[in-house]
Amino acid sequence: MKTPRDLVLSHLRQEKVQLWLPPYHQREGDADATKSDALRNLAQLLTEQLSSSSETPFKVEDIYSILSQLQSHALQKLKKYCVDIKILATQQHFANLSSDDDVFASWGDTVATIKNGNTKKSPIVLRVENISSTLTVDKLSLELCCALNATTARVIFKGKHISSSSSGGEGNNLRKIVSSNDGKDEQKKNELLCIVSGYGYVPPAPAAAAAAAAAASSVEVAARSEKEIIDSIRSSASRIAYNQSGFEITDQNGNLVPMSQTDSISLLTALGLHRIGRSKMEKCRESNDDEGDKRNSLASALVFLLEADAEWQGSSTLDIWKTNVDNYGLLQLDIAWNYLLLGSLENLTDATRRLEIAETVLRKQVHSNFVTLALVNAESNNPIPPICTIFVRLFLLQGVANKMRNCNDTATERLTWARVLCQQLRASCPPDKVEILCGAYCVEPSTAISALRKLNGDPDAAGNFIASLHENESRSAKRRKRQHKLGKCANNSDFVNLDLVQTLSDLLGFGGVNNDTDDGRDDQTTSNLICSGVLRLTNNDIETSLALYNEIGAQGVLQRAAQLDKDTGIRRASIRDKFEVSDIDVVSLVSMGVEEERGRNALRATGNVDSALLWLLKDDDNKNNACDNVNGEVERSSSGESKQDSEGSPPDDCCAEDAYDFLERELGHALSNDSKETLEKEWLGVDLKEEWEMIEEYK
Repeated sequence: MKTPRDLVLSHLRQEKVQLWLPPYHQREGDADATKSDALRNLAQLLTEQLSSSSETPFKVEDIYSILSQLQSHALQKLKKYCVDIKILATQQHFANLSSDDDVFASWGDTVATIKNGNTKKSPIVLRVENISSTLTVDKLSLELCCALNATTARVIFKGKHISSSSSGGEGNNLRKIVSSNDGKDEQKKNELLCIVSGYGYVPPAPAAAAAAAAAASSVEVAARSEKEIIDSIRSSASRIAYNQSGFEITDQNGNLVPMSQTDSISLLTALGLHRIGRSKMEKCRESNDDEGDKRNSLASALVFLLEADAEWQGSSTLDIWKTNVDNYGLLQLDIAWNYLLLGSLENLTDATRRLEIAETVLRKQVHSNFVTLALVNAESNNPIPPICTIFVRLFLLQGVANKMRNCNDTATERLTWARVLCQQLRASCPPDKVEILCGAYCVEPSTAISALRKLNGDPDAAGNFIASLHENESRSAKRRKRQHKLGKCANNSDFVNLDLVQTLSDLLGFGGVNNDTDDGRDDQTTSNLICSGVLRLTNNDIETSLALYNEIGAQGVLQRAAQLDKDTGIRRASIRDKFEVSDIDVVSLVSMGVEEERGRNALRATGNVDSALLWLLKDDDNKNNACDNVNGEVERSSSGESKQDSEGSPPDDCCAEDAYDFLERELGHALSNDSKETLEKEWLGVDLKEEWEMIEEYK
């Protein structure tokens, strides 16, 4: 015998009544009385119909209770198929939006506007209930571009960029993407961020099939280009990691740190993608493009930053590094800053989560009382460390995020911290002093600003610091080069500790050895080869080295070291062992009409201005092919060679050199010896003008 609930369900299905839709369920903000009346009227009607066809009378309250329970169950089930779509675009885009409420009606059962973008930075937010099973990422992007007369629409969900190229097949279905909850965010609303950019919608070819049309449309042009760069970065990272003359990282003392090939690939890829994202943000800040072009650059930058974050998440070893190095924290800070520039920091839980990660990582890099002491010194008009520039942006973002969530006390506190630190940092490097240092030492403003902040605004001391900076970096680079040439230890992981070479030489009575020669030549004396060789054989163990030398003698050490080279492969003088680049030499070449990047490449290859000029004349065509022909590299990386790399087959030196050149260029030369200069340019040497304007805007 059927229960009353079964009878009610049967009637609802027969009449195709959907309790989760109006008039039985109203959207958020509508009158509850309307919902109650519609549901009660339905209960009254069902009670009469069921009572007339059954011997047992039914009560209205009982039927109403059953309907309420069924409605709650349906709404709970459909909750994971609902999403708030935040559309970020310019007012010029929104002006093209039709007043027709059904323009996006096919996206779900109901599509309601819960927020209208009525200011320059305000987005439009659509709430889609019960997403259509036919809605794909392609369809969403295509219809957005069509409605807003745009060229590109990038889709971000839960801090990840999704596109047809990265989520093919069923993964391209938006309903399945939104409903893929890991169980941790059940109480949070699903939020989808759509960043619209470019002007002038170009429809796909009418004769093509739907899927092919979407792939060929203007919507995917930017995405395909971004995907090609991302794929080529990953392929290039693999080529470097699997080559003997590849990539190594160094500690704060300039010594090489061993890393597995798999982790090297992930780290290289993450750094490369992060660098591209930052460079796009920098170009956006420095350019005079209109708002639409800047938004396109920021949206593209966000894609690369999120892909870099995915690389960090995908490596178990890098997961340990997250709290030990500042790279990961700075990446989270860049992503949150990008969100703010795009105008999507409010109500975006992903940005808030990333700020918490950034603060945790960055605070571990400094003393526990660092922030407190920096604030006290800044308020007392005393000098503060240049690293406070990073905390200026962190506190600014936290202040804005808390203000958007109406946490006014916390917002005021963090914005005040940002203002105090920013004001003191800007005061230590006035424009006139920066200009004097740039002219006297031929350095970029970022280097001058960083030096002034380190030396409490003293231009004379800052000048001396800049002069000694290149010498110190050159010495560290020579030490790394020397370690490469000496080769790895017997464990095929560690490099020779050059400081122990000198210690061992003294203990054996050989006298001094020189691994820091000013002329760049290596100390090839027998005593140096013996000391470095025995340290390689014993994995840098002094006591074992002494015992081994006493046991087999000098000749035995040299023979075993030679055998070690054959067994493990000595770390040869690689294709990356290039000359240091002087800013003065760069300025000289630029004054002769040479582009700065080409000038640096020539100096890195030759070492001086005269040779660089000859190099540019003789190898102009070859250099252009090696550095600029990215497409050929992309084609090779997407063919069988890429598969070989993934299976662990090392590529030849020529391919590795091309890969390194490509990746180094995309990294902005972060892999070369001037990475410290790059860090100062991007963080410690920023003028904080943009941050100051933001602080004044949100205070």
